[in-house]
Amino acid sequence: MLSWDETVDVVVVGSGAAGVAAALSAEYHGARAIVLERSDKLGGTTACSAGGVWIPNNDHMHEVGSSDSREQALAYLRSLSLGGMDMELAEVYLDEAPAVIRFLEADGSLSFNATSLPDYQPENPGGTFGRTLTPQLFPAGQLGDTRSALRPAPSFPVPFCWEDIQHGINLIDPAVFRDRLSKGLVGGGEALIAALLKQALSKGVVFRRNARARRLVIDDGAVVGLEYDNVKGRTHRIGARRGVILASGGFEWNKSLVKDHVAGPIEAPLSPPSCEGDGLIMAMEAQAAIANTKEAAWMPAICIPGEEYDGHQLYRLTGGERAHPRSIMVNRSGRRFVNEAHNYNDVGRVMHNFDEMKFDYPNLPAWIIVDAEFMQRYPFATRLPRDPIPDWMETAATLQELAESIGVDPDGLESTVKQYNAHVENGSDPDFGRGRSSYDLAFGDSSREGTLQTLGPIERAPFYACRVYSGVLQTKGGPKINTRSEVLSVRGRPIEGLYAAGTVSAGFTGMAYPGGGGMVGPALVFGHIAGRNVAANEARF
Repeated sequence: MLSWDETVDVVVVGSGAAGVAAALSAEYHGARAIVLERSDKLGGTTACSAGGVWIPNNDHMHEVGSSDSREQALAYLRSLSLGGMDMELAEVYLDEAPAVIRFLEADGSLSFNATSLPDYQPENPGGTFGRTLTPQLFPAGQLGDTRSALRPAPSFPVPFCWEDIQHGINLIDPAVFRDRLSKGLVGGGEALIAALLKQALSKGVVFRRNARARRLVIDDGAVVGLEYDNVKGRTHRIGARRGVILASGGFEWNKSLVKDHVAGPIEAPLSPPSCEGDGLIMAMEAQAAIANTKEAAWMPAICIPGEEYDGHQLYRLTGGERAHPRSIMVNRSGRRFVNEAHNYNDVGRVMHNFDEMKFDYPNLPAWIIVDAEFMQRYPFATRLPRDPIPDWMETAATLQELAESIGVDPDGLESTVKQYNAHVENGSDPDFGRGRSSYDLAFGDSSREGTLQTLGPIERAPFYACRVYSGVLQTKGGPKINTRSEVLSVRGRPIEGLYAAGTVSAGFTGMAYPGGGGMVGPALVFGHIAGRNVAANEARF
């Protein structure tokens, strides 16, 4: 006879988009849910994100003059598969995603806006724009006592919306943000999580922080509960009458798991440090089949020494630093190696290209190189235009001196810049095609025309460099799930009582990252599916 400290219908592990969506869905469908969050803050990786969700054929696309269909979106996903996408899950996603957004918007707490952001490979068959939705600003004071538990977003410290990103967050009148802050508004991933939390709390979902899930309890082959460490470090056994849903995020902070599974070095995780693979480990102990663990959502990242988040070095994402004119990325040889303005996942992947003759990663480390005109016109990380040059950027009067100071081949850098500038005069980049894709222009300088939104010569001294690290937003591998979000065993059969959603599970897109919000969208949808199906189970005790 199993003994418990408490019992509930559904136990959810993790409080990001997948976990809160799962708990909300379970409650809506008649089950009582408790969410266990390892850290002292709610929101997980989602709260740290820009809050975008990739939802093909959504109801908001007309707001930006776009349209879509299931068939068009499926053609796009197929174009990205390269044999690694789970097309059965992809089709379920396309079928369910628009309805899940309608469900989440129904009570008025959460509202989305369409964006003009293109898909990440928009010229592929089926590619378009408008599939990425972003949440409206949310008055976080509506959370009451839970407001202080909302995880802050280190890369987005001000309440922002999509229009701000388009025009450059760092270029907006600070009075706009002061006004929003005075009203208690949050934006991006914080807004998404806050709105979800409001709904979940109103439905009776219980959130328990500083509760680290450690081990699933299995009885006669079925998952019937779990053990977790409470805030005092004591083990607590909680029975799940209908099932357990894993939604605890990735494993990018677990160096051992990264070494064993991920193809390509991870130097800079951008998620909360609590993403150490707790859910993956528990699933493996339950004999779950594991898939896609070699993949991650890559992000070229930069580091400002001394900045910390949850006691660890903070790494910052890159966007305009790569996409604005008068900026390039080079490797140790001083050579460009990628279309810098393209989507972060695929630029990050190219950083792992392998030199078979030298048995080396030639593009690590990499550097962003800009000139004085760039620094006068555009923000760079936390620095505003015309602010003093920070000491975390290398500065030199000549490209030769700059290369020597950062350990890059001086002749290679000078030759690269000379060739690049010559191509820019013709408004093209024949080496890497920068500016050909509509995505390349999305984070460029919209005041310029055509390819010159992202292309510009590097010619005005002094010159500047900032190191770029191999960063990840989150890993993309974990236990395999089926169309019901049930975790599959190594024999390919559902493990009774065990479900998963979000980045703890094997991402159905394989190596692809289809568009902005390409991780949060599936987290919401498969979390919703998991909650619905676990609620339909008969109570075991």
